[in-house]
Amino acid sequence: MRIVVFGAGGFIGSHLVGRLLARDTHDVVGVDLASERLVEVLDSLPAAAHDRWTFHSADVRHEVDLLRHLVRGADAVVNLVAFANPSVYVTRPLETFDLNFVQNLAVARLCVEHGAWLIQFSSAEVYGKASGAPYDEHRTDAVFGPVRKQRWIYAASKDLLERVIYAHGDAGELRYTIIRPFNFVGPRMDYLVPAGAIGGPRVFPHFMSALLTGGPIRLVDGGYVRRAFLHIDDGTRAVEAILDDPARARNGIFNVGNPANELTIRRLADLMVELYEELTGEPARSPIEEIDGEAFYGPGYEDSDREAPDISRIRQFGWSPRHDLRTTFRETMTYYLSRRGAHALDAPLAGL
Repeated sequence: MRIVVFGAGGFIGSHLVGRLLARDTHDVVGVDLASERLVEVLDSLPAAAHDRWTFHSADVRHEVDLLRHLVRGADAVVNLVAFANPSVYVTRPLETFDLNFVQNLAVARLCVEHGAWLIQFSSAEVYGKASGAPYDEHRTDAVFGPVRKQRWIYAASKDLLERVIYAHGDAGELRYTIIRPFNFVGPRMDYLVPAGAIGGPRVFPHFMSALLTGGPIRLVDGGYVRRAFLHIDDGTRAVEAILDDPARARNGIFNVGNPANELTIRRLADLMVELYEELTGEPARSPIEEIDGEAFYGPGYEDSDREAPDISRIRQFGWSPRHDLRTTFRETMTYYLSRRGAHALDAPLAGL
């Protein structure tokens, strides 16, 4: 299969590229602005795998001819391109909408035009503020905050994109699969932020940076929201299972996460402190502080209380998570601890 991966240089993309190239059944074409994460991936693969790999350094917002050429020759297109940073949602909402909806829709329409199978990464945030029972792809209603809370423009963009893709599929114009990832965690996750930084990427980079530098671990709105975390290896195995069964995956929507790895962000901070001390033999020097959400991310920030997936549909492909919570964070933290001083990766369009 010839697979084009948009956002190949990002966290999920780099791990997925490695998994696909490790098999001798796929030719893989990657597109992204940055390729730093891919160096480590390619160095770990045999020389023969490099012959099945092509990379284009390009901005999908400005390379329409390249996108058309690549989609025309693809069996499957995995689209990972997105802003996935709450600070960006509230400070640059129009850019968030343009990339996460307008540009992604352009890729979807190219797949319609050329008959390629679209595997579109969406987000757990399409469920909005829904809480209570684990989120189900077919039954859980989405509840977004008011318009003035611009944090929700990301979720609304992803939601609208899913609806348009679904409509194309329902009209018989598009083969698609939508993946809703729930908090993937692992090596090469994100660039780390300076000590004490306000805003920025997701929770793990903030906590890890604080532990490495002695900066404060800031709990946004007290850290009482709940999240379920999935090891990146489990996440890419799920994509592999979908690629291996295109007939059953066709026009399906799948939650990919680990409901057994659910905890509060406050408890996550305690766990990471505990693992840091266990892994280094040193006491953690990072005080835990509470901070208001809008003070941390900016005006217009709001959050959901809980994100827990129902994964019964993806389990039908013979997939299930293998990494428990402690193993997931131990392995991720070990990666960053082994690279102290060389952990800054800044790739703003590099996938999810």
